[in-house]
Amino acid sequence: MLALPLYGQGRTDSVAEKNKGKSVSINVGLNMVMRGFNRIILKDEYAQINLRSMRTNLKTWPVWDTNRFSTNFIGHPYHGSMYFNSARTNGLGFYQSSSVSMAGSLMWEYLMETKPPSQNDLWATTIGGTALGETLFRFSDLVLDNRTTGLERVGRELLAGILAPTRLITRLTTGEAWRTGQSRGNFLHVPSYWLELYFGETATGTTGSNPSMWRSALGIELLYGELFETVAGKPYDWFRLTGEIRAGNNYLHLSQANTLGLMLNKELLHNNETRVTVGLFQHFNYYDLNGRTNNNTAPVYISEAAAIGPGIIVQKKKDKSTVQFAVHLSGIILGASTSDHFKLEDRDYNFGSGFSLKLSSSLQFKQRLTISLFSEDYFLFSWKGVDDYEVLKQLTINEIDFLNVQGDKSSTMLNLLGLTMKYSLNKRVHVVLRARSFNRNTLYTYFSSVKHSLNELFFGISVNV
Repeated sequence: MLALPLYGQGRTDSVAEKNKGKSVSINVGLNMVMRGFNRIILKDEYAQINLRSMRTNLKTWPVWDTNRFSTNFIGHPYHGSMYFNSARTNGLGFYQSSSVSMAGSLMWEYLMETKPPSQNDLWATTIGGTALGETLFRFSDLVLDNRTTGLERVGRELLAGILAPTRLITRLTTGEAWRTGQSRGNFLHVPSYWLELYFGETATGTTGSNPSMWRSALGIELLYGELFETVAGKPYDWFRLTGEIRAGNNYLHLSQANTLGLMLNKELLHNNETRVTVGLFQHFNYYDLNGRTNNNTAPVYISEAAAIGPGIIVQKKKDKSTVQFAVHLSGIILGASTSDHFKLEDRDYNFGSGFSLKLSSSLQFKQRLTISLFSEDYFLFSWKGVDDYEVLKQLTINEIDFLNVQGDKSSTMLNLLGLTMKYSLNKRVHVVLRARSFNRNTLYTYFSSVKHSLNELFFGISVNV
């Protein structure tokens, strides 16, 4: 049975030697294998590359593509995390690994497809891949333990391989995947962390709609490091990672994935009761809240794939209670939201840039009851849009590839408001009740504005792992 301690304390007991060549060779091999699979097994047209297609792409300015939301905003960042972790596993630092992720993305976009290079893929794979890459690398570092053997060892290696596939590839090629020793084999100092699994049922419905749709939900939350004890010497010495999968109505999908990573910080106040810190944070947020439905209900998409900005966190402890407030502001280089009009191939959303404002507060009372409130506001602007929608019906495949629009000319305001109540049955098991409300207001240049809302209620159990 795989078991991770709730809190880990330790010191770095292994440091990988830098091996840039191996990192590059793994990424080249990864791209070649994926291209071969797409060409031979799936027989995808875009994988039928040759020297002519490569020369053409090298002369082509990147465009906005028409891939589905999940492909662009979780598939490509995860792909980028594999590039990133091939470098991290072979001894490279955060920023060096980010450049390797960019190189892997450039190779794929310009040399591995017959379609024109995609600018949204370059941003999502590089910056989104860096955000996911560092969190998943550190997560896998908590999982791996070279002291273990048997089924536990296999379980740890496989789980770490899901989190960071190129780390598993490296460990297999070096023999470390089965080599035992007296130390865990961590790359990094093991900080305090909190890992929690939760599961339950979610009811989702829109205002004035038919009865709510029920789906089962399974999620994970990892708090890595102690924020108020961290002086960020390296990016992501503190971060929060959340993921959730939903199943029901003959459909399984990833409903959300979120990371918030500390890049640097400074403590402003520290006394017996109150602590205040400010910092610079990298944001990655992905929401697909209602998934696939059998009616005409619009999907609920939010993406913040490439974003960074300042934040301030205040914590006050008194007696047996802890109160915490946080404010985060980010500039969004690449984001996306639902479109009510732009439907082309797999696209039903608009790319955009803008900013976000996030507010959160929590109250913990006697380590029994925790009440949390949060609000996430996203403001996205899509300026390169379609002017003639009738033309979309007559485009050839090649013309679609070079259409190069963000979607509708529009500005979108998105709000996600939530309340979570958690009651501890014991030190490991908690009852969780969560209510969330999503509201979207899209102002179109050529259409009337559209307002859409979605409400959901989750009830379940969470367990500290």
